[in-house]
Amino acid sequence: MSNYKVLWFDDEHETLEMIKEEAFLNDIELIGFKNADEGIKELKENFRNYDAVLLDGLFFKTSEHTGDNVSGEAFGEVAKVLGNLKTQGTIIPWFIYSGQKSFVKEKNVLVNVLADKAYANGKIFDKNKDEDFIELCKEIKLAAEQQPYTRARIEYQESFHPFKLGIIDKKYEYLLLEIFASHFEQDYRKKNINVQRDLLEAIWQSMHFNIPCIPESFFDVRIKNKPNHEWCTLFIENRVVKNNFGEHTIENYVPKVIGSAFRCLKESVNDLSHLGDEELVKFPFITNMYLLITILNWLPEYVKANYPNYI
Repeated sequence: MSNYKVLWFDDEHETLEMIKEEAFLNDIELIGFKNADEGIKELKENFRNYDAVLLDGLFFKTSEHTGDNVSGEAFGEVAKVLGNLKTQGTIIPWFIYSGQKSFVKEKNVLVNVLADKAYANGKIFDKNKDEDFIELCKEIKLAAEQQPYTRARIEYQESFHPFKLGIIDKKYEYLLLEIFASHFEQDYRKKNINVQRDLLEAIWQSMHFNIPCIPESFFDVRIKNKPNHEWCTLFIENRVVKNNFGEHTIENYVPKVIGSAFRCLKESVNDLSHLGDEELVKFPFITNMYLLITILNWLPEYVKANYPNYI
């Protein structure tokens, strides 16, 4: 699996398998879209999943466009979305990779206005030059590694395994990315403790809905299956939990260090819940982050050993 995932806007990407293969050999996965509309939808919904964006100079604006119906307007639409994400605090490096002579060699007003000089000095990489592709791959990696989401996936690869294996729903992966991003940016406001609590709850939910470990009665269907924090913690500590549905004990032993990690994390996120979102809680945040790493790194082996048919 490649370390770098790039969203590629190019109306001819389906015929450019050689470029995709060369990129893969350089640890880059190119995810292609022929038109701006469909690619922009993916970008808006899953921007955290991408380490960079690659743009042809001229490509289709909508799925209805075919043949020679390409334009620089599509380029402008994508650049606008990237600009909006940037103003919201999400920076995604983007590069221009074009084979059209009019785009590569001639002065293009649209590119001059929209090209981001921060990446490869705004250079337009030429598809017709092998050396440009090699340089492009280097620039993509260099820029991506400065971004918090990419850095998180590279530096803490093991912590993402529960999501890759389907133990925890992929839709919750953004919580882990946000936690690491906050740490890299030294943003230790209490509101980020809330993200840690949400991830803890997602882990508990995964241990019932994805693997048959935690009993169903520990979740409140009236409030989106919110887990009972104390019951879940006691259960993972290998202790007996009594509720209206009987007595419950975990079937497969959990190491004490993991039970303690759940306990400390649960107590921390709840004890801090009364604070204002802007209050600084640096050391609790960092401690909680490493507790989550401990839990996430343990979970795949526990599931493989005790629930092998569920991954």
